[in-house]
Amino acid sequence: MSMSENNGSSGVVKFGIIGCGYISKKWIAAIESAGHQIVAVASRNKLENAKNYQKLCKKSNPHAYDDYDALLEHAGMDAVYFSLPTALRTTWVLKAINKGFHVLVEKPMNGEAEVRKIINAAKENKVQLMDCVMFMHSLRLRALSDQKRALSDQKLKQEIGSIRRVTSSFGTGPMPKDNIRYNPILEPYGALGDLGWYNIRVSLWAFGYDLPTHVSCIQIGETENKAIENVQGWLHYSDGRMASFDCEFNNGCTRQWAMVCGTKQQLYIPNFVVQKETDSFSTIVSSWGDFDKGKFDVDDQVQTVNIPQHCQEAECIKTFAALTKSVDNEFWSSVILKTQVVLDACLSSIKNNGVPTKVASL
Repeated sequence: MSMSENNGSSGVVKFGIIGCGYISKKWIAAIESAGHQIVAVASRNKLENAKNYQKLCKKSNPHAYDDYDALLEHAGMDAVYFSLPTALRTTWVLKAINKGFHVLVEKPMNGEAEVRKIINAAKENKVQLMDCVMFMHSLRLRALSDQKRALSDQKLKQEIGSIRRVTSSFGTGPMPKDNIRYNPILEPYGALGDLGWYNIRVSLWAFGYDLPTHVSCIQIGETENKAIENVQGWLHYSDGRMASFDCEFNNGCTRQWAMVCGTKQQLYIPNFVVQKETDSFSTIVSSWGDFDKGKFDVDDQVQTVNIPQHCQEAECIKTFAALTKSVDNEFWSSVILKTQVVLDACLSSIKNNGVPTKVASL
């Protein structure tokens, strides 16, 4: 299947959508907002569902399919966005890549071995691969640092100091137990994969994408069908750096924040995953009293930086679209793989009651 002839001249990337889950609505809007087109939508064995998502397109007129293979034969398509369940993704992602399509895929992936297959196929077919971690492309993250250099940037080191701790928390509101996230066959990582992927990614970002040596991870409680619902985890580095996180479904304590702690300053990032109307981050400089003199007061100097309104999903699409004109696919593939090996180590630790687990070296 050849790429769209229009892609090279107009710069408009033509997307196919495979999987009509709720999250697809957000990405349909983002694709069109970023100035690109949706030419095909597929919902397996549910043509009516595909047609409903077809109607969501305001600037495109996509063809609706009830068969994924049929969509992959659609003429003039450049890229495919996937929102399939974790257990089903690899087969279809590989089919799309082997037909010459660039791939934007929801997280998590289904294990290191499958990620490596996908990355190798993308290299062989000279197509781009990116996961849908939208905050990585936000104007806020750009304001914090250049994303490839992350917080290892010398300028930020001078301001923040050496990064020693990262803490993040992500919890959702009420969720029905018949939600696919509670199906351990289709979503074997549960909350760890659906939410913890973001916690792990922001931790890797803060540490300049250095891999931890080992992790410890526990599951709090257990559902009747053994789905992973509530997780606490720790990423340990050989030089004493550490990241800690918690993520959970349905505990009534909705939250999403991250804190990056340096030896000179802290960075507080509210709503670090799901964007609110106004994005911001804060730098915090804390000074302690004189312990020797019995003064234990803490003085926090807080400076908040507000970010201009934007759609981080649309920014992600812009980044992805630009990559389709490039031959460089090393960075995002590497970040996906690093996130996956940490995720896999966390899952292994959970299954072994929190035993410290070595992270695969790359």
